[in-house]
Amino acid sequence: MQILKIPDEKDLYVAAFKLLNILGPVAGVLIIIGTVALGYVQTRPQNLPVTHILTHGDRTFKLSVASTPEQLEKGLKFRASLNGDRGMLFNLGREIYDVPFWMYKVNFPLDIFYLKDNVVTTAVYNAEPCHKTPCPIYKGKVASQVLELVKGAANIKVGDRLNIQPLSVLPKNNIGIYSGNSLKTKNNR
Repeated sequence: MQILKIPDEKDLYVAAFKLLNILGPVAGVLIIIGTVALGYVQTRPQNLPVTHILTHGDRTFKLSVASTPEQLEKGLKFRASLNGDRGMLFNLGREIYDVPFWMYKVNFPLDIFYLKDNVVTTAVYNAEPCHKTPCPIYKGKVASQVLELVKGAANIKVGDRLNIQPLSVLPKNNIGIYSGNSLKTKNNR
């Protein structure tokens, strides 16, 4: 019969102390790395694909569309700039009254257009960037979509009907749109 030796209480404390001396710094470094990584991910601009085209007058704008709550919240935050022929369309999912938008952590001025059935119900021109709260909140009377374009890029007014189309309904040979199979032939797949 073997006798089970129970370690001395002092030995347990020494072993636990040694383990903490090893795990403590490792945990500290992991917390620091995790915090920096999380901050980096949260402050990166979103890069949504261009899925729609807006034509107004003689101008054409390529639009990215934000539809999920996360995309709607991030919008154009953290971007350094936006090309004059680009914009973002926010699909709100339903008709909303007194639609609030703000420019928190957006780095350049925008024109904001509130749309119902593609008709502009409210226009906010030159909404200035805001980096500290409280920021001004811009409200549209009613909207199911909101369009943001670079300040002064389009001569859009309240009451204008906008021609916003998904890329899938444009002609396949439209210049400037890559259809993905323009170099393929029947025999060369």
